[in-house]
Amino acid sequence: MSSQFSHWSRFWLPPLIWMLVISLFSTDHFSGQQTSRFIGPLLRFFMPEVAEATISTIQFFIRKTGHLTEYALLFVFWYRAFHRHAEAPLKEWKRTHGVYSLAICIAYAVTDEWHQTWTSHRVGSPLDVTLDSAGAAAAMLWIRWRSVIRKDE
Repeated sequence: MSSQFSHWSRFWLPPLIWMLVISLFSTDHFSGQQTSRFIGPLLRFFMPEVAEATISTIQFFIRKTGHLTEYALLFVFWYRAFHRHAEAPLKEWKRTHGVYSLAICIAYAVTDEWHQTWTSHRVGSPLDVTLDSAGAAAAMLWIRWRSVIRKDE
């Protein structure tokens, strides 16, 4: 039993934990209003002469890059879980694992943005769902590309 749980937790817990982290990032504590209190002063420390509008633009891009990164990692965690559960070699691309992982990421992006509509300082955004999905799709393409490269090795 312990061996089965160890195997399960090693591959299936990471995507579930990462989904909890994403949910935490979707709370009011990580709204643009809150994170700007950290990001703004940090940017001003490195670039004291920069205009406020420029700081706001940089903050916007940092936050949107976060969407891409969060969901790229989520895809990798789900793909690894499906892949290792099937005991497939990591060099080998499994399309069904990619499709399942991408579907989970997109579904979670939609529910995450819907959740944000219920918070006081956040707004659910179709643009953010698109960015989240693009991050997951980019990770899928990267893993697929790596599998092609590895086949040639």
